[in-house]
Amino acid sequence: MSRVSSDEQALGYSLGIQEEALTKYCEKNNLRILQKFKEDHSAKNFDRPEFESFLHYAKKHKGEIDYFLVTSWDRFSRNITDAFMMIRTLKKLGITVQAIEQQIDPSIPENLAMLALFLAIPEIDNERRSIKIKGGMQAALKAGRWCRKAPRGYRNARDCDNKPIIVPGSEAVYIQKIFQGISNGKGQVEIRSDLRKEGYIISRSSLSEILRNPVYIGKLRVPASVDEPEHMVEGLHEGIVGDDLFSKVQKLLDGKLVKRNLPKFSSQRPELLLRGNLKCSFCGNKLTGSPSRGKCGVRYFYYHCNHCGKERYRADKANEVVRNIMSELHLNSEARELYQEMVKMLLIGSGDKENEKLKSFERELEKQKERMTRLQDLLVDGSLSSEDYSGMKQRYSSEKFAIEGKIHELKAVKTNLNQSLEKGVGVLADIDRMYNRADLTGKKQILSSIFPEDLFFDGEKCRTPRINEVLRLILLIDSNNQKIKNGQISEFLDLSAQVEIGRIELPTL
Repeated sequence: MSRVSSDEQALGYSLGIQEEALTKYCEKNNLRILQKFKEDHSAKNFDRPEFESFLHYAKKHKGEIDYFLVTSWDRFSRNITDAFMMIRTLKKLGITVQAIEQQIDPSIPENLAMLALFLAIPEIDNERRSIKIKGGMQAALKAGRWCRKAPRGYRNARDCDNKPIIVPGSEAVYIQKIFQGISNGKGQVEIRSDLRKEGYIISRSSLSEILRNPVYIGKLRVPASVDEPEHMVEGLHEGIVGDDLFSKVQKLLDGKLVKRNLPKFSSQRPELLLRGNLKCSFCGNKLTGSPSRGKCGVRYFYYHCNHCGKERYRADKANEVVRNIMSELHLNSEARELYQEMVKMLLIGSGDKENEKLKSFERELEKQKERMTRLQDLLVDGSLSSEDYSGMKQRYSSEKFAIEGKIHELKAVKTNLNQSLEKGVGVLADIDRMYNRADLTGKKQILSSIFPEDLFFDGEKCRTPRINEVLRLILLIDSNNQKIKNGQISEFLDLSAQVEIGRIELPTL
């Protein structure tokens, strides 16, 4: 399969070049081409029309296909988790996925770790692009410019400088009626009913969002970032409702929340660390958490299901089990060294290749020094004029300076990479201590990176379909870790997609 997105096409990628490379590879290795697939979709997931056509073809011809070939692993996928799941799906159909420019032998555990790196780097690249896009949107909001799809009541337009802006649209009159209705004491249900009679349909959640959105008074809410908290800025667009009306509505809404004893904002609690990460094994919905006061007045925290009400666990027990899981995540020295070498090979090539390049530059530098010495001898012997000497010396000095710069740059890259690897692998090797020392936000980030799917808790241990593939494959390098080879990483965690559902035991007669 050859794949290219619209952005990559602009950068010079070509479906034709990929197809030619794949065809030549098949001819060289005596592989018969059964079908060719071309697509121009992003590889952030496998929801791609042409790939779905391939899956249909593969299922229809099960047992007839040996390989699914791509030029490089980023042509296959830019999502490491989805990629490993799809590789397993195709393996069940008897198909081996292979990238002809980055070939690996999946039967060797160390090579699977290399595959994880090949797949992780494109995902990192996507995340980096996403960060840049979010940064651009953040900057636009701070400048007072709305640059996304226009909210209800507005339409997208361009200003005199051809920059994006929003202007009141045909639905603006309905937005005004919503705010006027709330200020006059009407309920949201009544307002939605009145609007429906006028032919304007709006959901309950959309109406609630409108009532809280400052965009309708000509202001923009800038989300919190690492450097600054959430704040408001004056927008470049025209407001639909007045400030006084908007403020009155906010007070009315806040008053209703107080009467109903509801919090304005949800807050994170360290006692409920896993809230949002645990699922109910009966109904599959997220578990929430809350405190309960005991007979002695002591508050205890529990995770419980508000949907079916069949699960309720002590929060401190579940938190302790997760902490025990983290304490068993260790990288031995062999795994650390091998992982570092694989990253080095992937990013800057093998050590031998880099050393040879460094030696080549050093030999060239010595040649330049010898040339400059000979120039001085020729000048002293009178075989070279002062004018010629100055010109040639300047040229050789420039070349010498350039070579010295390359040597310094190569050594600096190796030094920086080694330092970064030491720091990064140090985090992996000491992840349990990092987890224990992290604050609430840090703990949740570590958990999310290790467990891409939610956890189930049965009162004694946790269960999840899978852990982070890169971490699992690095742990797999540990030849002494039999638990990893058997599919487990901790006595407190089961890696299984099958979660036992609660049932009623019928009495015997």
